[in-house]
Amino acid sequence: MDAATLPSHRDHRCEAEDVESLTIWILAAVGVTVLAVAVAIAVHDFFEGENLIHDLVDEWRLRRRTLEDFDAQWSAAPRRSEVIVSLTTIPSRLPHLEWTLKSLMRQTVAPARIVLNLPRFSRREGCAYEVPERLRTLAAVEIREVEDLGPATKLVPTLLAEPADRMIVTLDDDRIYPAKLIETLERAARADPDGAFAFGGWIVPADYVDRPTTVASNFFMRPPAPVRATRLGAPKAVDVPLGFCGYLVRPRFFDLAALTDWSAAPDCAFFVDDVWIGAHCRADIRVVPSRLSNYQPKLLRPFYRETSLGRINRGSGGHEMRHNTIVLRHFRNVWRVGGDRLARTGSTRRS
Repeated sequence: MDAATLPSHRDHRCEAEDVESLTIWILAAVGVTVLAVAVAIAVHDFFEGENLIHDLVDEWRLRRRTLEDFDAQWSAAPRRSEVIVSLTTIPSRLPHLEWTLKSLMRQTVAPARIVLNLPRFSRREGCAYEVPERLRTLAAVEIREVEDLGPATKLVPTLLAEPADRMIVTLDDDRIYPAKLIETLERAARADPDGAFAFGGWIVPADYVDRPTTVASNFFMRPPAPVRATRLGAPKAVDVPLGFCGYLVRPRFFDLAALTDWSAAPDCAFFVDDVWIGAHCRADIRVVPSRLSNYQPKLLRPFYRETSLGRINRGSGGHEMRHNTIVLRHFRNVWRVGGDRLARTGSTRRS
């Protein structure tokens, strides 16, 4: 081989520099990708009030254990609350209710019991309930046959059946709840027995129109965007508690006769449980701070979207025809934080 064709030290040095440069570029690209993913997750968590990484791990842990395992955990719980959890569901969702029940049975302070209010027949879906036998055998769950009051069935029958001062936490059937939900709400209720407390809620806007949440309204929690527990450093007053987030009330907070009288209400009020309950609640409602909130089981999101009450409550078109808007205006004189007060002062600050 000719000496001129032999690789020189300079050639080797150039190759090493090329490899080093390529490595740096790869590491930089990986770093940028990781940073972008982290930022995307942080933005998601901020706007949705969730904790994606925690929630994925939490859901995986729930999947590893049976409903019966969690029922046994509830039975053996060393710390027991006086709180009753009250909820309902629709026939199509009943087979998937175990996700919510598991999250309620693993609470750091176990609820006294979980009341599942079920009518014989669903007006919303036009069919009967077929209750799986495994739900009937759970020690933690008490199934009550009740009248179909629409989504308010999750709470109203329990308010009617329990003592006036009973602490009742109500929530939705399509969410997984944080392990400290009961502990956090009960602590707040014991510190202020005359207050209602929630993990989420909203303030009635000055014009009483319910609008879809935008990026800006979400960021500033501007009415009627949700006020989320994970975004707060101190309790914040709201008009309407969010059922999907979970909230605590007592029967004495309501005129139970008025609460169960829909005779003068708009027809759509049958489907508007959060606004209906918020309007009838005579106690101040506050969202309490929490590091974690609820989330939907990831694999069931398409199904829950198809069976969502929100699809019904959009109304016949336009913000003015949304069911929430119609019921907000029906109760325009009762709101304590927003509505006329917000129109007069332009402020929602209230402790």
